[in-house]
Amino acid sequence: MKKILFAIALAIVATACHTSEEGDVQFGKIDIRVATRSEVSESNENKLVLSESLVPKADDLKVEIVGNDNTFAWASLAEFNEAVSGGLKFTSAPYSVTLSYGEKGAEGWSKPYFEGSTSVDVPMYGLTAEANVEVVLANSIVAIETTEQFDGYFPQSSFKVKGIAWEANREEMLFMNAGEVKVTCEAVRQTGSTTTLESTITLKPTTRHTVVFDLSTAGNAKVNVTFDGEIVEVVEQEFELNENA
Repeated sequence: MKKILFAIALAIVATACHTSEEGDVQFGKIDIRVATRSEVSESNENKLVLSESLVPKADDLKVEIVGNDNTFAWASLAEFNEAVSGGLKFTSAPYSVTLSYGEKGAEGWSKPYFEGSTSVDVPMYGLTAEANVEVVLANSIVAIETTEQFDGYFPQSSFKVKGIAWEANREEMLFMNAGEVKVTCEAVRQTGSTTTLESTITLKPTTRHTVVFDLSTAGNAKVNVTFDGEIVEVVEQEFELNENA
């Protein structure tokens, strides 16, 4: 009877992820190696290097490992490495390894979200699979600028990106999710009357986009909306450029 109970106990030990002795045939380890990219693209093939305060340190990255019908998560890479040192192993199978930092889906000032992932096949006999993960900025950065011509005719103007107020003097960066967003401008003319301008732009991940509002000087006033150096919209206004003429 004791022999039967002992055999059942051995069968229960086979779990998807566990800490055990090196000799387990069906289990292996994962060694996560990280490269964090601080560069993001800009228009005209320029590159912007994010400040150190925005770029996460490797040990602070969250870890999620999915495979063999299981999902495992650690609040930081440091905690994961500590578990590995304690004997953490995974059943031999394919796994996806995702590292992240920040709140996914969050938008606003100083809300960067970094992410990177890779796939590995965990070997048997306690051997180790290397997971090389490059972590990059997964959302977008938006900046709004106006020209002197625009400011001269519209002495007051305010902007919103998907409802979030743009503050030109703010030193922080505005982070938005990739995809379509609406930029709204409320501009006050020299006469005190107000006009509303709207433009829809498409943001890319790992990119800093610049939206420029300019005013044409030919004939009736036209507001040119430039996105990353290309005019994406021309809004013709129903007033003369010189209203005193």
